[in-house]
Amino acid sequence: MSLPTWATDPSSLVVTEEQYEALPPEVCRTIEVVDGRVVFCESPTPGHQRVSRNLTMTLLVARPDGVDAPCIDVLQDTDMRFRSRNPHSTRDGKKFTFRRPDISVLRCLKPGERLWSDDVLVAIEITSSDVEVDFNDKRAEYAAQGIPVYLIVVMDGDRIHSIEEYRLDWSGRNYQLVFSHRGSLVTDLPEAMKVSVSFEDLERI
Repeated sequence: MSLPTWATDPSSLVVTEEQYEALPPEVCRTIEVVDGRVVFCESPTPGHQRVSRNLTMTLLVARPDGVDAPCIDVLQDTDMRFRSRNPHSTRDGKKFTFRRPDISVLRCLKPGERLWSDDVLVAIEITSSDVEVDFNDKRAEYAAQGIPVYLIVVMDGDRIHSIEEYRLDWSGRNYQLVFSHRGSLVTDLPEAMKVSVSFEDLERI
């Protein structure tokens, strides 16, 4: 049996921005691209999707209001292109890179604009405790992009075990764990967003 090229040479799975843009949407939804390399994404579980939906709705309600309030949006599963150099790059640092956070809190985009990392105020990933890419790779990458807050929702099956809250240390462009939320998420996010929600409500069908 002859193996496909990528089985023995993972570096063969590369794509340019132009090639990615030409892919069918159903293919785009299954991958991320890091330094030009294709990274396959697992399909979310029903529990993951419920938490993502309910947390998105919570964040939408928490947005500041009033005439002088900044325009804040909350998006799910949206391509976020990296503005700064990927810290894990061993190449020239100019290769196409994007991640797709489960939830992004961002400054409102103009019609037709793409989402870039410097638009994002809070990046949120929903994961299990043994998915190292969210705890290591993305934590380093999002910090290097200057995203002020990174939340990791740690799942235990269909239930939330904890929500790890990281804040950016601007001097070193790295994240510091400031709180491990248990039972509820109560925190102040950028742009005066005040969030208070129980895990039970986030898990609700």
